[in-house]
Amino acid sequence: MSATVLFFIADEALRDKLRGYLEGEKFTLLEAALPIEPRETPGELAARLIKDKPDIVVMDYILEDAYSVKVLQEAIDIKPAVNFVFVEQGTVDMENVMMAFNEGVRGFIRKNVSGPAFINILSRAYAGPSRFRPVLLDEKAREDEIQRLGQKLSKKNVHLSSAQKLINYLLVTPLNMQPRRVLVLSDSGYQRELLKKILEDSNFIVNTAATIEEALGIMNAEKPRIIISDYGLEDGKTGVDFCREVKFVQKYGPCYFVVCTAGEDKLPLIMAPGNGVDDCILKPSTDSSISEFIARVSLGLIL
Repeated sequence: MSATVLFFIADEALRDKLRGYLEGEKFTLLEAALPIEPRETPGELAARLIKDKPDIVVMDYILEDAYSVKVLQEAIDIKPAVNFVFVEQGTVDMENVMMAFNEGVRGFIRKNVSGPAFINILSRAYAGPSRFRPVLLDEKAREDEIQRLGQKLSKKNVHLSSAQKLINYLLVTPLNMQPRRVLVLSDSGYQRELLKKILEDSNFIVNTAATIEEALGIMNAEKPRIIISDYGLEDGKTGVDFCREVKFVQKYGPCYFVVCTAGEDKLPLIMAPGNGVDDCILKPSTDSSISEFIARVSLGLIL
């Protein structure tokens, strides 16, 4: 099947040269009229360029206000299978080239590109990733394909879940890990009991505390090697504040400090150098969300 190529290039001589390279090749050639002033919006131009449903659009790379990239974005939103190749209009810095590739451009060509190189770029653009190669199916075939893929995905999820459970079991059995004493600090009774159960099932010795004062008492008496604290604590204090209070105090002994938070945006603040926090677990804290942490302990990667 031949690919349809649409040219949107201001330089008439270059346009004719590139079209000449494709004569006799398996390409169907189209040409879009150049814009009149004022310039069309990216959305208007994108709709016009893909009106005839081209497989590849070869257009000038207009850097001003990222115009060509915006046209590409608008076109892909309407017709995901379309592929863009930009023609450099001079020296283009690496930052702009990478921006274009990140947004989905399939290639760049210079004005002095050779015929074989141009054909190769277009061929690779048309082949592209499989997600750019739509399969034309009738409605019944499409439903059958969706059902087949759903069944295949369901089976893979079952196998993945079974494998993950087996790996976690092998990693955290008592034979593989010496008991570790853990302190869980949270003002949520549900959170404390959930973590206590999961950790005790994995051979941890667990103490829990609802307040900082209670946690300090346990630290003095039990010297836990791992502390898991909520980010938000009483009186406006945070788990980071508590970490700074105890992590570098000799009387409490060495410990590995973990903060639990529901706010992913807080991660840079929590893990900032100097805070002393060693790790962070995103809530809700379920079996799966702390299984990696437990596995690292069992493998000896922690303490």
